Amino acid sequence: MKLITINKKLLLLFLLSIAVLSCVEEIPIEPETFEEAIVIEGSITNEEKQHQIKISKAFKIDTTGPNPLSGASVTVTGDREYIFEESEPGIYTSTKIFSAQPGVEYQLSIQTNGEEYKSEPMQLLNNREIASINANRITYKGDDGVAITLNQESTQSDANYYRYEYSETFKFNSRFFKTSDLVIRDGIPVEVPKTKEEYTCYRTEESQDIILANTNSLSEDNVNNLLLTFINADDPKLARRYSVLVKQYVISRGAYNYYATLEELSGSDNIFSQSQPGYFSGNIENINNPDEKIIGFFDVSSVSTKRTFFSYEDFFDTVHPDPFLVTYCPVETPALANLILQIENGNSKWFGSPPVPGGTIFQIVPAACVDCTVLGSNQVPEFWEE
Repeated sequence: MKLITINKKLLLLFLLSIAVLSCVEEIPIEPETFEEAIVIEGSITNEEKQHQIKISKAFKIDTTGPNPLSGASVTVTGDREYIFEESEPGIYTSTKIFSAQPGVEYQLSIQTNGEEYKSEPMQLLNNREIASINANRITYKGDDGVAITLNQESTQSDANYYRYEYSETFKFNSRFFKTSDLVIRDGIPVEVPKTKEEYTCYRTEESQDIILANTNSLSEDNVNNLLLTFINADDPKLARRYSVLVKQYVISRGAYNYYATLEELSGSDNIFSQSQPGYFSGNIENINNPDEKIIGFFDVSSVSTKRTFFSYEDFFDTVHPDPFLVTYCPVETPALANLILQIENGNSKWFGSPPVPGGTIFQIVPAACVDCTVLGSNQVPEFWEE
C-alpha cells in the first residue's frame, strides 16, 4: 500500500509554478512572464447533498492567493442536467440535492468568458466501507502522542484507489472562568452577569493534507493500519474530549495518478530545476482550445464515513501539560477611553475589578482568554458523545 500526503497550502503554489513553466531553463520568474491558468476543483459523490465546484484563476507568484472566477455557467450532466449557481465568489453549488448513481456517466461543463470547458465523462465506482477508526498512543518520530489509523472491511471489491479526509472536533475551555462581563452603557463601563456559555466550547478543524492510498501491490484488496494523523500529547485539542470523522473516497485511477503527480512534483527540492517535467493536466479541457493549460480534475466518488471518540485520560495518567488554545493572556487596566474602545470592538473582555484607592479599576484580557466562542461554538454538536 502506498500512502501519499500533500499539504494543501503548498499544493497550489506548486501547481502554479508548474503552470508558468513552458521550458526547463532555470530563470527567475517575473510577473510579466506569468501565464494564467484556470483552476477547477470539484467532484460529485454518492452522498445525498448539494455538491460544489470551485473555479479560480491561478495567482501570480507575487500575490497571496487565487482569484475566484465569478459569473461562470456550471452544469453537471448525467441522468439529467444539474445546474450549479454561484453561492460565494468562485464557488458554485448545485441548486438541487442529488447523489451520483451507479452506471451513469457524469460530465462537468463550464462556460466562462466565451470559453467552454468539459471534463471527461466519469462514472461512480463501487463503494467500500470503513471497518474501524482506531486511536492508539504511540511514539512517532520521537514524539509521544495519539495516532489515528483506519482499517477497511474485508470484502471483495474492484476498488483500488482511495483518498481520505478527516474532520476533527474537540471540546475545550477558555483559559479563565469568569461569571461577569463588561458592557458600555451611556459611555460608562458596567459590570454585568454573563448571559451565555463562554467557558466550554467545541471547535472543528478540517484536515489540511490530501491522503492517498492504493492496494494494487497488495495480495488482499484492503487498506489496514493506515495512519491518517498523529496528534502530539501536548496538543491542546487532546486536553478534554476529541472526536474525528473520517471520509473515505473511492476514486478513479486517473484521479489517483493526478494527485500522485502533484506529490512527486511537490517533493522536488527545487521546483525550477532542470529536471522540471513541465505542465501537466487533469481530465478537463477547453473544447475550442485543447492546448489551454487547465489545472484540476473532476471525479465521481463513492464515500463512506466513520467517527470515533476518546478522552485524554483514556491514554494518559498525568494532567495535560498545555490544555488551553490561548496561552498569552496579559491583564491590562487601560484608561477609560481605551477601555471603552476595546470593549466595544470586542477585542477585550472583563477579567476583574480589584478595589483600589479612590474607586475601582476594571481589568481586561484578550476576549479569547475568557470567551471560548471566539475560537469555537458553545453549542454541543448533534453527534457529540461523552
